[in-house]
Amino acid sequence: MNRAYIPVLVGLAMAIGVWLGSGLTNPFARPEQSANWNKIEHILQYVSSDYVDTISRKQLEEEVVAFLMQRLDPHSHYIPEQDLARINEPLEGNFDGIGIQFNLRNDTIYVVSTIKNGPSERAGIHPGDLIVTVDGDTVAGTGLSNSTVTQLLKGPKGSKVKVGVQRLGIAGLKPVTVERGEIPIKSIEAAYLINDSTIFVRLARFSKHTHEEFKEEVYPLKGPGVNGMVLDLRGNGGGYLDGAINLADEFLEKGQLITYTEGRTRPRLEYRSSSDGIFEDLRLSIIIDGFSASASEILAGCVQDLGRGAVVGSRSFGKGLVQEQNEWTDGSATRLTVARYYTPNGRSIQRPYNEQGNYELNLSDSVLGGIIPDIEVKRDTSGITWLYAEAVHMGLLTRFAYHFRDIQMERFLSYTEEEFIHELTEEEIKTALYDYLKADMGELNEREWKRSSSRMAQRVRAVIGRSLFSEETYFRVHNTSDNFVETAIKSLKTANPKAS
Repeated sequence: MNRAYIPVLVGLAMAIGVWLGSGLTNPFARPEQSANWNKIEHILQYVSSDYVDTISRKQLEEEVVAFLMQRLDPHSHYIPEQDLARINEPLEGNFDGIGIQFNLRNDTIYVVSTIKNGPSERAGIHPGDLIVTVDGDTVAGTGLSNSTVTQLLKGPKGSKVKVGVQRLGIAGLKPVTVERGEIPIKSIEAAYLINDSTIFVRLARFSKHTHEEFKEEVYPLKGPGVNGMVLDLRGNGGGYLDGAINLADEFLEKGQLITYTEGRTRPRLEYRSSSDGIFEDLRLSIIIDGFSASASEILAGCVQDLGRGAVVGSRSFGKGLVQEQNEWTDGSATRLTVARYYTPNGRSIQRPYNEQGNYELNLSDSVLGGIIPDIEVKRDTSGITWLYAEAVHMGLLTRFAYHFRDIQMERFLSYTEEEFIHELTEEEIKTALYDYLKADMGELNEREWKRSSSRMAQRVRAVIGRSLFSEETYFRVHNTSDNFVETAIKSLKTANPKAS
């Protein structure tokens, strides 16, 4: 920010602080309040016309609105025009681009994976390729950042970008023209039969298309002998409320209360189940952690209150505020908290926050908020040593995974997913990984290697599988020794297939 703005913003901040303290919350509610709101407008006009230096009225207004919103609560906020599309992408469920996952290796764009049947795969770009030029300009070795790469490769659907690709074992650059397309941001990262009787679903977010994905990917898994489902909501920060409502409806009989919302200017609004669910007869277990929030907590709290299934894991985040998004004529938007949502038994899962819009710290357990699991699961720390931590921190396991994959690419491309999972053994990875770590880190602590090698090898297998096939492959490998998943499966034996 321009330093000349600082005294201006300090003054405006003080004015807004006084205004906030007056209890005025709605500029459109009562005519008698207009004089107070005119005061803010008059101050802005006075500053923009008489301040000693030239300033931007638009930037000043944006700074004031952003300050105002952040003082209300931890989740009300202002979204500038240039950020709105990016922030909405995970909720909308798609964006326009070339369809690759990349990272930066030695200041060059390294293609980790391509979206199946996406623009890049159709154009002939392979995992392991290096993108050296974009539209004729060399980008390798130019101090790239992730945001710069995103700006270069994203663009409107139907537009084209020409890239120069360097491929292992092939001399020179291969020219490739990619026509950008619509790239889905999937809600479901994995959906498969984890054993003969249990469906496993890993849900990353609640977007506009979550329920359609669920129907497409999970419905076909319900067959004879299937009597349980594990729904993994770890790391799911929420999204659209409708996604949680529609998903809860799959497991409940008609007319049951899923959640309700209520606010100072918003009357109680209840959401109840319909008769459309096809999983009412399955036993259910939901996994949560400290990063499960919002819509995830609605679903978990509903299942818990109605006794519909078991909630396992660790305490959820505690975000129970309903945001209403309004988009303004200049392309910006605000997300304002207008209500709180509650579980069927009337529990508010919102963590307390202070008058500055920050979460309160050092609260007693009884008022901390969030969903407390029925079965608490501690993270499995066996195999975590200093060697393991250092290898992860330095990115060596991921780098080795892509290195090992690249030199074995011809072999791996001949595999189906099932063949990959069964043919690539832990012992084969351990042998190559040991040499790789030793070359980078020097002599290894043999006791720590013995304790950590299996955990590291499994992580490498999962990363390679994800880059070759899909996110689901990662979880199919990872879940074989995940104690959260193991506990959730065990809990199905006593879970209630019908809500009370």
